[in-house]
Amino acid sequence: MATYLFTWNPTKWDWETLEEDSASYRRRGFVDGRWSCGVTKRIVPGDRVFLIKLGPHKPTGIMASGFALSSPFPAPHYSDASKTANYIDLRYDILLNPSDEKLLDRDILEEVLPDVRWSPQGSGITIPPDAAARLEEMWSDQIASIGLSPSKSPDEIVAPERYWEGAVRRIAVDAYERDPRARKACLKHHGLTCCVCGFDFAKAYGDLGKGFIHVHHLQQLSDIGSKYEVDPISDLVPVCPNCHAMLHKRNPPLSPEDLRITIKKANKS
Repeated sequence: MATYLFTWNPTKWDWETLEEDSASYRRRGFVDGRWSCGVTKRIVPGDRVFLIKLGPHKPTGIMASGFALSSPFPAPHYSDASKTANYIDLRYDILLNPSDEKLLDRDILEEVLPDVRWSPQGSGITIPPDAAARLEEMWSDQIASIGLSPSKSPDEIVAPERYWEGAVRRIAVDAYERDPRARKACLKHHGLTCCVCGFDFAKAYGDLGKGFIHVHHLQQLSDIGSKYEVDPISDLVPVCPNCHAMLHKRNPPLSPEDLRITIKKANKS
């Protein structure tokens, strides 16, 4: 997974829906968008994206993070419709509103990670892996300081396109418009141990593993209507990433009980 830096300069483009997008993120725990990626065409779904606010007016700094939902594609240029620009669709797992929320300050970024160009001319520059890892730590600390945290891991956020009722929809892995509040309620009821194999990340990895687990949706997409409401107790269960992947090795997916039986049979052979 590569990491890319995107830019927003309010003097060059007015983000008219920022208030609405920020409010949507607050309600849902994520929000989808589209952003110019400059000249780069290497981005693939699942790549990490950070958005930095630039320009002459403070504050400046990282204001959003997310994951690519698509590869780059051409569309009318954001400032001149007679031209084209490259864009990607993305899903923000964090979106701050610079008018009332504290950003990860650009001056601090330049001091801690001086080898990264924090004021590029356009979006789409690559952040080297070592710098990206440090940026993730700084970003995590920053958003925690204002009471936020990403609601989903990358593989829960990004999935291939699936066709549903004649329309292309991007959905979270094994989810149907899952509300992060439903995930929280599921884990509060079921706990953080894999319901298939019993793996507990906190026991295995200590503080590093605390709170980490995937959530598996038991309902099939074909059985769910457009206004389906998730019951976090009966519809969602905690699973480790390995078991989650194995559940989806079959179509339709295996049930947790079927996978437990499969594991027992494999251990006997």
